[in-house]
Amino acid sequence: MMTSRIECVREDEVLMMVSTDRWPDAAPAELREHADQCQVCRELGLAATSIGEEAEIAVPNLPSSGTVWWRAQLRARQEAAKQVVRPITAAQMLAFAAMVGVAGAVFGATTQWFQRGLGTLGRAIADGVASIPLPSLPQDLSTVPMSSWIILFVVGIGLIAGAAVVSWAMKEE
Repeated sequence: MMTSRIECVREDEVLMMVSTDRWPDAAPAELREHADQCQVCRELGLAATSIGEEAEIAVPNLPSSGTVWWRAQLRARQEAAKQVVRPITAAQMLAFAAMVGVAGAVFGATTQWFQRGLGTLGRAIADGVASIPLPSLPQDLSTVPMSSWIILFVVGIGLIAGAAVVSWAMKEE
C-alpha cells in the first residue's frame, strides 16, 4: 500500500522559524495561524521543536574557543620547558660525576695509605696472585696529616651539595 506524501508550501518557513528558535512565540501571527489549520506545518513545528529540545540536552557544554586556545598555548609552553630542562639536567649530572672523579683523584693523590693500598693492589694483579692483601689503614688517626682531613671535609661537602643539586634538578622535571 502506497501513501502519498502530503506537503505544504510553507513548510520551509516553519522549519526556518524552528531552527532560529523563533517558533512559535516570535513567528509571525499569519504563519502561526496557518500552522494551526495546516496539519503538515503543525506536526512539523511540533516535531522540530521536540527534536531541538532533545539536541540541546545532548550537546555537551564546550569551553569557549579562547579557553581552548589558552590551554593549548599553556600545554605547548610546558612541553617546551620540559625539552629545555633535559639537557640542563644531563649537564648537572655530568658535572656531579666530574666533581666526584676529581674529589677521588685529589683524595687518592694526597693520602699515603690509599696510595700504598693501590700500589699493593696493582702489584698483586700484575703478579697474578689470587689473594690480594687489603691495604692497611692507619692505627692512630692523629698520624693522618691535617691536609687530608681538610680535603676529606671539602669532598664531603661537595658530595652533599652535588646530591642536593641533582635532587633539586629531578624535582623540577
